[in-house]
Amino acid sequence: MNKLNIAKLIVSAVVGAGTSKIVAGIVKNNTSPDKITDVVTITAGAYVLGAVAAETSKKYTDAKIDETVAWWNEHVAPKLQK
Repeated sequence: MNKLNIAKLIVSAVVGAGTSKIVAGIVKNNTSPDKITDVVTITAGAYVLGAVAAETSKKYTDAKIDETVAWWNEHVAPKLQK
């Protein structure tokens, strides 16, 4: 595993955890389950929404990291080698 993959892993873990926490907070503050079935279904739905949001944010952050590295390699790295 190279440094770029390690950076992506760390960033996606942090962003994914934050995204999941945000989704859980939104669900908790905007639902009021009355029955045990409501609690179970809302919890399951919140988990899935958090996972989907975390996966999407991972794809987004990985793409942004790749764009940043490409920009760095094109504009900054050549100047550092002179």
